[in-house]
Amino acid sequence: MTSTLLNNMTNGHSLIMTITCGAAKKSIVPPHEFGDLYIAGYDAAEAPKITGLHDPIYIKAVVISDGTTKIALVSVDAIGLLRDAIEKVKERLDAWGFKRRNVFVFCTHTHAAPDLMGLWGPRLGVSGINKKYAFFVLDGIVSSVLDAEKDAKQVSIYFSSGSSKELIKNYRQPNDIDGSIAVLSLKKNKTTCIATIWTFTAQPEITARKNTQISADYPGIISARIEQERGGIALFGLGACGAQSPECCEQGFEKLDEFARKLYSAIKEAIAAETKIEDGPIEVREITGTLPVQNGNFTVMFKLGLFQRDMGKDGTITATLSKWRVGNLHVVHLPAEPFPGIFERVIEPVRDSGQHVMIVSLTNDALGYVIPVGQFRLGRMDGPTKWVDPVAKKDFIGHEDESLGPDTGRIVKYALWEIFTYKTVLAIGVHADDLTIWAGGTIKRLSSEGNKVICARVCDDWEDCVGVPKDEALKLNRSECDAAYKLLGASEILHLGYQSDYLGGLSGEEYIVLRAKIVRLIRQYKPDIAIGFDLNGNDEENMDHVIVARAFNEACWQASFDALYPEQFKDGLEIHAIAERYLFARNPTVTNFYVDISDFIDDKVKAVCSHETVMKNFFHQYRLLARANKLHVDLLEDPKYSDEERANLLVKLLYGDVGQKYGVRFAEAFNKIDAGLLKTLARDES
Repeated sequence: MTSTLLNNMTNGHSLIMTITCGAAKKSIVPPHEFGDLYIAGYDAAEAPKITGLHDPIYIKAVVISDGTTKIALVSVDAIGLLRDAIEKVKERLDAWGFKRRNVFVFCTHTHAAPDLMGLWGPRLGVSGINKKYAFFVLDGIVSSVLDAEKDAKQVSIYFSSGSSKELIKNYRQPNDIDGSIAVLSLKKNKTTCIATIWTFTAQPEITARKNTQISADYPGIISARIEQERGGIALFGLGACGAQSPECCEQGFEKLDEFARKLYSAIKEAIAAETKIEDGPIEVREITGTLPVQNGNFTVMFKLGLFQRDMGKDGTITATLSKWRVGNLHVVHLPAEPFPGIFERVIEPVRDSGQHVMIVSLTNDALGYVIPVGQFRLGRMDGPTKWVDPVAKKDFIGHEDESLGPDTGRIVKYALWEIFTYKTVLAIGVHADDLTIWAGGTIKRLSSEGNKVICARVCDDWEDCVGVPKDEALKLNRSECDAAYKLLGASEILHLGYQSDYLGGLSGEEYIVLRAKIVRLIRQYKPDIAIGFDLNGNDEENMDHVIVARAFNEACWQASFDALYPEQFKDGLEIHAIAERYLFARNPTVTNFYVDISDFIDDKVKAVCSHETVMKNFFHQYRLLARANKLHVDLLEDPKYSDEERANLLVKLLYGDVGQKYGVRFAEAFNKIDAGLLKTLARDES
């Protein structure tokens, strides 16, 4: 892991960019006319009804842009927001040019704000959500982001970190404490702050269990002091908070100021040693998958409708872990409350390489605790972990009861490793448009996430041109292919130069030469992922596709044999095994994996349209097929439609259908070949 993670860490990030930032905030203190609201955070069976206001609560938004990519970071003073609510926000912000994956809404987790999750109502089994207030908050998130974008100014980014373990208690395992402080400063100049984003790991639960007044807890007090002394707007995000309680947990408002004063002193000490972050483009990565709901109480809550989100028929829910990066700063967003042990052996190699890491919990969802496999004890023969509740003075079992289950820790830890691992991708297409049409969205997504992408074209595509002289056709196809692959983010583009539509006539010796060329590419670039044609396709009439599919897939395993093509070792090459293959076909018989390309569908369309000469022939052939079947298709026959319009419509129809199958807007499907059974046999060392 370490080698791949570190060696590619700075890949593609040397470009100097101008970063802009805007910030805005909005009060979300509920108006009286909204009616009854309930305090979220403590007593789910009978939550206290809100009677007043101790200190204000806010939505605070920051928009950061590099001129090409923009992200929205939103801090909400609330116990949590579930995925379905955040999706409504993302849908609205998508209309304003914010890609869904680029919106990060995280809750401060104050235990003294109105319920926005449904768990804390007037009695057991009754939702505590006030719909008027819920829509008020969602509207506030959208308007705050738009206001922040309007106020953007050029900034430099600074990062600082520190620790204050003495302010934290772990009543479950007293020695397992993470008191990390992280501060991200976005400055117009050395003295003027536009925004400050800061994190700490103590749960905001200093307010008393029977409190009935709204409060932002310690994040509100400290953020106000940061804004007063540094200027701008201060956003709080919860760090690795699992089992991390403040030293004065549930001791009431009289302890808030004292705790905030101590913590703010540590924050100021950290800021004094801040360092400037390297300039670079904004990179956004995300991993979306499913988590099993193994907690019976959670299952009941889903069935009762207390959780305003869907659970699949297979007993799983969808979850997303994400990360954005500028230069040598990585900000990781988790949809739950992770125990510090989740990050063991994942984060340290990154920091040791000179990178900075910031953890923000409860982003875009609120899935309870993520407990490391070795610490999850509910259901074991020796019983669950118990400790004495410092307030109730009795045994308390809480973390396992507030977790999806034991498998979540293992899945999240692997996803963390994956999101920090930068890969090399070798994509081999037969003709110029093959990669673009069948895998263009996937390639663009991989490249935009900082992975190194090499694209190779086997054939020259002359025969795929209509009425164009050969020399001109070859030049056009090559330049258009280069333009398309550059749009997809390829850092290198290779042309093998075989004549199109003649690979079926290769002799056995000529075929072995083709295969050897692909083996050489694999040994040269050492890809982690290889993308190419699948042999398992129905009705494939193009023998170029069939021959290259055979050569490509043979080469993928032959590259790891030292007895094959040993002459290549004289050039300094070594054997190489590919971790994953993403295989596509015209009519695939096997699709076991999909890639969500919803945020990259327009990039895919642009790349397809770059193949202007080839696409002209593509639509000409379909026009002839329609006429042969005595069909009149306006899209093909009417000259008012351009090839760009045709490509846009067809690409979105085809890949929208694929996306619908997997529950996303647009997707590409593949036959994925990876470690297979070895993943089952591998030891989980969490």
